[in-house]
Amino acid sequence: MTTDVAQGWPLDLHTMRACAERLLAHDVVKPSPEELETLTLQLRGHVLVALPEVETAVLALPEDAVPRACGLFCIAEARLRLGGEPGLGHLARVAYAQRLARSVRVLCDHYADNDHQCPSGPERAVYLRMLQHYPACPDCRTVGDGGGGLVGTCTVGVRLYEEYRQARRRPS
Repeated sequence: MTTDVAQGWPLDLHTMRACAERLLAHDVVKPSPEELETLTLQLRGHVLVALPEVETAVLALPEDAVPRACGLFCIAEARLRLGGEPGLGHLARVAYAQRLARSVRVLCDHYADNDHQCPSGPERAVYLRMLQHYPACPDCRTVGDGGGGLVGTCTVGVRLYEEYRQARRRPS
């Protein structure tokens, strides 16, 4: 999936992944508000540039191909995240930027590997259920209140995420 962008330049996957990892690494210090604003703008730009490239490649795959279905879910999820607004609090803004970072990371995976499939093994089924549930659920789509706290807790979303976490921990 290494098609070129309109100007003939391939996506800079290394830069895009580095930007995403700045927010997703486990040992990372949370960025300052100014740094977070810059990272969020960069991540939005990365998603905007990657979406048409990944979509073109994914739509070229056979209709019954699993990588196509997975890619289309990831594209829809990235678009949903672009349409969202961060909350007013710093923690809500960090959570929003982290969601964008996850979209950047998975779009890079789909762009780099024609056969990329989102999680495999036992977690795949619950992952696909999460991708179907979250965009359709108003509680799961809520970004946060003005104070940085979460608004509305979806018990189905929480249960699906916990099932996914447990499935990832099980040995293959």
